[in-house]
Amino acid sequence: MRNRLIKSLVVLLLTATSLQASAARYTYTSQVFRQNQTSDGQLFDFIINNAPLADLVDGSLYIRARGDFSEDSNIENMVVNIDDATQGNASPWDGGSIVESYHFDVVEWSQEFVLSGSDLVSWTNDQKIVITLDLSEDVEYNLFADGFTKLYPPFVEATLVYETSVIPLPTATWLFLSGLIGILGYGRKRKST
Repeated sequence: MRNRLIKSLVVLLLTATSLQASAARYTYTSQVFRQNQTSDGQLFDFIINNAPLADLVDGSLYIRARGDFSEDSNIENMVVNIDDATQGNASPWDGGSIVESYHFDVVEWSQEFVLSGSDLVSWTNDQKIVITLDLSEDVEYNLFADGFTKLYPPFVEATLVYETSVIPLPTATWLFLSGLIGILGYGRKRKST
């Protein structure tokens, strides 16, 4: 009777520890994708390979850009797509925050797009995410003839952040070893009696 009770408690402990480990959260942050703008109305593709599968938790796409984005113009913007799904327009006048204004027509700005957990699950199923930033034709590359473009090169930047459930390797290893030791110890004790 005592051996059964001990064995049941060990199984219960291992199950509880396994459930706790599987509920562990991991914040995945992609590399910061950054490219300089080299032409008017440029299209940028950033590819994330080996993206871990997302859990049903919201994430964020952070956009940062510098260039010919007027603070009050609705035609100087970029269209943001993830895996061919349009997230919306990004610009300093529509949801963006100005980081620094170099000139009325040249600003550095950032914007966050909140992404739904269900979208993240579908995008990460193939472990590859494609982020496309499409600048409007009015976002010109050659800002001024006085070398302003060389002094403050226009760029776009994207970073994807989301949470996913994982069992970290140390926890998985600990679970395996503790279970193995428990089984070996129980087997030795049983043979000696």
